[in-house]
Amino acid sequence: MAFPQILAVDSLIATRKRFIIPVLVITVVRTVYAYILYHALRAGPNFSVPFMSIWNFKLPYDWLYLFSAWDSGAYQTIAVQWYPATLSPYWSYFPLYPATFRLLSVLGIDPALGAFLVSATCGLASTVAFQGVAEGYFDRRDSLVATSLYFLFPPVFVFSAASYPESLFLLLSLLSWYLHRKQKELQACLAAGLCSLSRPEGVLMVIPLVFDYLKRGQLRKLPYLMIPLSVTVGWELYGFVLTDVWLPTRAAGIFWNTANAQAVKRAVQQLFQGDLSSIAILLPYSGLIVAIVVILVVVVFLAWRNWKIDKALCSYILASTFLLGVSTSIAYRSFPRILSFFFPIGLALHTRNLKLLVTVVLLFLALDYAAWLAFLTDGFY
Repeated sequence: MAFPQILAVDSLIATRKRFIIPVLVITVVRTVYAYILYHALRAGPNFSVPFMSIWNFKLPYDWLYLFSAWDSGAYQTIAVQWYPATLSPYWSYFPLYPATFRLLSVLGIDPALGAFLVSATCGLASTVAFQGVAEGYFDRRDSLVATSLYFLFPPVFVFSAASYPESLFLLLSLLSWYLHRKQKELQACLAAGLCSLSRPEGVLMVIPLVFDYLKRGQLRKLPYLMIPLSVTVGWELYGFVLTDVWLPTRAAGIFWNTANAQAVKRAVQQLFQGDLSSIAILLPYSGLIVAIVVILVVVVFLAWRNWKIDKALCSYILASTFLLGVSTSIAYRSFPRILSFFFPIGLALHTRNLKLLVTVVLLFLALDYAAWLAFLTDGFY
């Protein structure tokens, strides 16, 4: 069943107001879910979620706990105190995101509120930027559908507003590719450089750029890639000067290599070797394992669809997924979230089949609520 032709909708899509449609959809859904979750998680007069007990500070507004969970506390600590002069867990987190709301504190804005404002603003800006990139590949109707579905995709829906750096990472990677498509290579690589300061995966933006340069025979543009690479190296050198530890962002992974993490890794290895006794160790993590497997399948499928859209973006998804998997540079709990924020997977989320579109939207809406609730209550991040 194809989309019906509705004159009013077609007229709206023909104007710049079309960029507001996905923003309004996401904002309305997120506001409704936030209201429901806020009241569902209240214990009497107080809002209560598990991670509140591990923080040594209180947020200025209790509704901020809907968006500021788990690692949000680490980013807020960095914004206030900056990085320590010794190796610590904080060196696992990259600086651009806490630096942005550290600057907002000059205006008297509380770090927790500033963190949310930066994330929410970048999330909404990413919606517009994504639609702009999509229109470089599809017509306006398909671009609007792809944008709406991508930002309703559960990990993206939750973490494009949560006080995490994902929305900043997404915005900068989108800007980098958009500028590259406009043949503004200096600006594109500057955006990629900033992206590499938002999350460690940011430097992987060089993959589609170098693919395109080589494919088009534009070897003279390769030196531009030294910008994001130099930024990454510069941050590691800054960390070395401060801590006297080589590659502190990588070395800080020792703090996350807990006994539980090691047990899970060994159990997975034993399972691949045919030792079924390891299943007992993995059972408590069955939900997470299912989520990781599902995300991997979805990402690979969408990457395959991207091959028909843009081979450079397909290479970006597949190479990034492989590198993150073999390097174990991110916690296994973070895989569903990180893989979802490689923006090309969203370009493959378009359809002209109305029944399929409605089905996917309803599925995403149900999963959005479940994912946000899990983020707040059981550490599924």
